[in-house]
Amino acid sequence: MEAPKPCYGDVSWPMERIRLNPSKWWSRLDLDTRTILMMLKGALAPTITIAIYQSDAISNITTTIGYLSALMSVVAQGLMPRAKFLKIMFFNLTAVCVSASLCCLAVLCAVKAREHNTPSDASESIRNGYSSDACAVAGIWLILMIWGANALRALKPMELQDPMVAFSIFASVTITRAGTFVTLAEGLEFVSRLLKGFMIGFAIATGVSLFIFPITSRGNLFHDIKGYAGSIEAVLESQIAYVQGSPVTGLLSGRGLLRRARTAKSARDVLDDDGSEWESKQKQPQLEMAKLNSLHSKLQADLFYPKDEIAWGKLTAKDLSEIEHLFRSLLLPLSGMSMLPEILESIVNNETREEGTADLDDPDQGALKQSEIRRVAETLHERLVDSSKLVQQGLHYFLLALELAKPKHFKDQKKPRGSSTARDEESRGETLSSTDLDFPVRFEQELHGYSSRRKHLPQALASLEAFAATEKYDVDTPTEEPSHIAGDPEVRQEFFMILYMGHLQDDMLNATLQLVQFAHSKIIDGTMGRSRLIFPKQRSIRAWLSLNHNKKEHEASSDSRQSSNVNPSAIYQDQPSARAPDPEHLPPENVWEKGSMILRTISHVIKSDQSIFGFRVAAASFSVGILAFLHQTQDFFIRQRCIWAVIVIVIGMNPTSGQTMFGFVARIAATTISLVLSLIVWYIVDGKTAGVIVFLYLANVFEYYFYIKFPQYFGASVISIVTLNVIIGYELQVRKLGFPEATSNGQPYYPIYLFGPYKLAAVAAGCAISFFWVIFPYPITAKSQLRKLLGRSLFVLAKFYSCMHTTIELWFSAELGNLADSNSPAKSLQASRRKIFKEEMLLLASLRAHSHFSTYEPPIGGKFPKQIYDNIIAEIQRILTSMSLMAHTTQSLEALVVESDHSSPETDNQWMSQLAEIALKSTDFNSHRITSLLCHLSAAITNGQPLPPYLSTPDSFPLARQMQKIDGELLSIRHIEDPAFSAFVSLEVLRSVVSFSLQDLIEYVLLLIML
Repeated sequence: MEAPKPCYGDVSWPMERIRLNPSKWWSRLDLDTRTILMMLKGALAPTITIAIYQSDAISNITTTIGYLSALMSVVAQGLMPRAKFLKIMFFNLTAVCVSASLCCLAVLCAVKAREHNTPSDASESIRNGYSSDACAVAGIWLILMIWGANALRALKPMELQDPMVAFSIFASVTITRAGTFVTLAEGLEFVSRLLKGFMIGFAIATGVSLFIFPITSRGNLFHDIKGYAGSIEAVLESQIAYVQGSPVTGLLSGRGLLRRARTAKSARDVLDDDGSEWESKQKQPQLEMAKLNSLHSKLQADLFYPKDEIAWGKLTAKDLSEIEHLFRSLLLPLSGMSMLPEILESIVNNETREEGTADLDDPDQGALKQSEIRRVAETLHERLVDSSKLVQQGLHYFLLALELAKPKHFKDQKKPRGSSTARDEESRGETLSSTDLDFPVRFEQELHGYSSRRKHLPQALASLEAFAATEKYDVDTPTEEPSHIAGDPEVRQEFFMILYMGHLQDDMLNATLQLVQFAHSKIIDGTMGRSRLIFPKQRSIRAWLSLNHNKKEHEASSDSRQSSNVNPSAIYQDQPSARAPDPEHLPPENVWEKGSMILRTISHVIKSDQSIFGFRVAAASFSVGILAFLHQTQDFFIRQRCIWAVIVIVIGMNPTSGQTMFGFVARIAATTISLVLSLIVWYIVDGKTAGVIVFLYLANVFEYYFYIKFPQYFGASVISIVTLNVIIGYELQVRKLGFPEATSNGQPYYPIYLFGPYKLAAVAAGCAISFFWVIFPYPITAKSQLRKLLGRSLFVLAKFYSCMHTTIELWFSAELGNLADSNSPAKSLQASRRKIFKEEMLLLASLRAHSHFSTYEPPIGGKFPKQIYDNIIAEIQRILTSMSLMAHTTQSLEALVVESDHSSPETDNQWMSQLAEIALKSTDFNSHRITSLLCHLSAAITNGQPLPPYLSTPDSFPLARQMQKIDGELLSIRHIEDPAFSAFVSLEVLRSVVSFSLQDLIEYVLLLIML
């Protein structure tokens, strides 16, 4: 029954206006079933740990340190996929056991120091009182253990982040008490209870991780694959929206527009009539592409662990690797297509620099050109829509065939698979559906039809040519000679753009066809017929225990929860330059010189960045821990629970001041929220144990939302969850043990309204001390790290360009070879490019992280030019994408969907031979100007030195201009059906993009050097 609508006077208020819309809030919070289940699962481990402590069997084991079990259940990271969780848990257990062993040795040393310096006839009060010798020995052990653990943590943050935190917490809690132990038995009993408490937390986290809503690495990977397909569709939709808008027409006809608006600073100013809509359409392709790149990085990271996992499924680890490779082939053309707005604006801005004060175009010619450009934009939009539909259908079939989705998830399905209802054959032939049984065959036919429609392009774009000549000639009469071109002809960028986009669309469709064929092959060979037990390979098992695995490098760049702990020094560890001979020493020759190398190794380790970070953490921890070793403050340290400040330092200290300042604010805010939640949880049920545990679980669910959905606040989320559970766990612990036993460790009882603020003060003190030791004795700022990494990134980019240039050179000379041949140059160059590409992606991720954290550092001595650095990072990303596309274009030319029916092999060979001859004889192509230029820029940034004079960048469309001078017919649009012709045009566009970006790079570097 419909509810009555309340009326107030003459106004009727419908219920829809005042009723909350759950679906709207659901989407705004970005909640789905998987996220809800993960929140519910994450909250279980700490809640169970605190609840199980109400049993006498558990409380009698850990007594006054039971609340630390809840801390370990959170540190164990039970939401990680099964394979990754088990690996990290193995290191957790190893680290805690090693820490316990070393703590036993430290306790023994402290007790012996007490006995050695205490007279045998001394009174019992003296023997049991304060011992400076025992405290001094314990203090030395604390410094050494925290130093070593955090140096290892900085060396391998991905594997040892959580284990070294557990190691440091165990050492801090034990050794700050070591000076008070009178006998060895007392100390060993404390270590035993603490170790049992840690193991209880790890055991509960393990049980929850493995048996309650188990999250497998394969499940995470399949979830990424489904999201990947949806992200591809979003990229294509943003491309269609951009091309459909009028700004494309305006940019393609940039010459006339710019001559009418010569004072404009950018192409965007010319198109202000479109306002915010134009800006949104221009930015959207790159925003969607950034999401896709991030998802691809996560896909690569998640691929590492399924290879090491025993699973029940259908697809093997080799199949998963093949899927990632196919997606990479689809990612590159999409990256090139999403660069269209930037390419167009770069071309027009370059024309602004070159043309100076040119005369205005003739109005009649401008109108004619506008008409031509409009026709080009319509053609581009039409072909983009057609190719996008085919890609969407192919992705749908891929997901359906591999059983990653169901037909009901797609709007374009006509009926579910397996339906016995008869289908109209005529309508079936008109519409392609991913549920068709013969979809692969029909999909390939559609691609043939799409490619065959290219033969109509020369007629549709009859006036379109590569260069604007003084006299036009008819492209439909190939025997007619082109007219003479006076002077240097003007580049028609619309010609290059239409062929550039067409080539990338062909490449995209070919990659989609490979996905369809792969999925179909899995059905044909019976892989998808039944599930089976899948075991990892022996090599994967050996690599599972390895800390020096190359694939972990890329994982470090893609694991968002560790983005704040990027380790710059790890970037250099596998580089040839790191293994090069020392310029200050000749290679060792005799026995003494070889044997003394150990001394150099020790000095290098001590002065390494990892050791410096470990020492800073040790110094920060000892700044608080020293209170436990001084006579005047030892009781204060124990009674006021200052150990919590040490734990906060160990968990939250970061390598740079920007990260620490960011963490300082975030952790205090998160702890404040936890304090409020703990008071609500406790008082809403008047402190009743059962009710407190229930509401504690709900509060944990709430806090795990931020843990899951905002990985950039990972550290603050962990501190927040730990604080909440420690506050509640302590209060319930006192209630369970009773006041006498709960205060037997020398710590007085505080009610929750006092204990919570004490924890908040401890967090604030720990964060403040961490920040102090990051900037003292000299600051390690994100700004300084950013400059060093930027120089390294430019040098790696130079190496990538050199490798890419060699690939194209061998392609022109027909010496590249086949990728299937493991001994071919193509295979070797591909392996080198992938290795360098991964290194560059890691560097870019580090650069973006440091650039972000630089905003949290105070502008001492002047503001940091963050915008210039961000612009340089963006240009490096654009150059890297362009170079990758250039290499991909040369290797994928033979794998195009179909070849034109109207181009004979003789004509193709003749065209390609002429192109190769021109390219190989070109001084611009054979010069390594770009490699040298990038190295100069790298040295200038790294060393802060000025650039050499007279640096120049290559011209735009260099080979095309030479071909136009030699034979203009080589660049006629009538060659559009030739795949090699489209590939060459794409290479020219991408080379021009690299040239434009290099011009901007030089300007930005000059700005930095002259600051």
